[in-house]
Amino acid sequence: MNWLRAILYCVVFVLVFFIAGYVTMKVLIREEGTTACPDTVGKELPEAKRVAEAKGLSVVVSRYEKRKDVPYNYIISQRPEPNMPVRKGRIVTVVVSEGPLLVSVPLLTGHALPYAQTTLKERYIPLKQVLQVPSHNAGLIVAQSPKSGRSIVDEEGMTLFVSARPKKYYIMPDLVGKPAPEVLAELEAKQIKHKITYVERPGRQPRTILETSVPPRVVVGEDDVIDIKAVGG
Repeated sequence: MNWLRAILYCVVFVLVFFIAGYVTMKVLIREEGTTACPDTVGKELPEAKRVAEAKGLSVVVSRYEKRKDVPYNYIISQRPEPNMPVRKGRIVTVVVSEGPLLVSVPLLTGHALPYAQTTLKERYIPLKQVLQVPSHNAGLIVAQSPKSGRSIVDEEGMTLFVSARPKKYYIMPDLVGKPAPEVLAELEAKQIKHKITYVERPGRQPRTILETSVPPRVVVGEDDVIDIKAVGG
């Protein structure tokens, strides 16, 4: 009986030894075959791929999203989550930002404003402002900002400088009491728009200026209309 007991002890010892070795090997193999998933969020796609490859993983883009708050080609989110233990060779799927849309600025100088408006609309570039500058070639775009050939984000917008006929300005003289024919002749010569109304004023010199809609020493443009009231007769 003693020898049977000794044999049994030997068999149990051998079994325990092999089981312990097997479990140890499995644990070691499992530990060697796993790694912590790196954090790729906020990294540019090429950098995220390098970080993942260094841990035996690969990065695959699941989709792109247009995000104004995240630069172009940067990681928005990932699966599995960062620091999660994963088996080496696993794929990390990421969502990548398309960022604001980049558009090429067209050449608009020398063209008319309607052409520029149509071109900008086709390229999804908003027209921020149209500024008029004096020029004899009225109606043409003489400058633009940003300049053509650049790439800008689609929301940056465009400012156009459009030529306009130079406008003349005058300082309104004191016309009250002056002869209406002389005043009208001078206004006609300077191409100043005006409208005259004759009224009856007994005892006043006929055809003299009584009042004007624009007071003396006030700046008036050539497109402004001056209302004049004069004595009839």
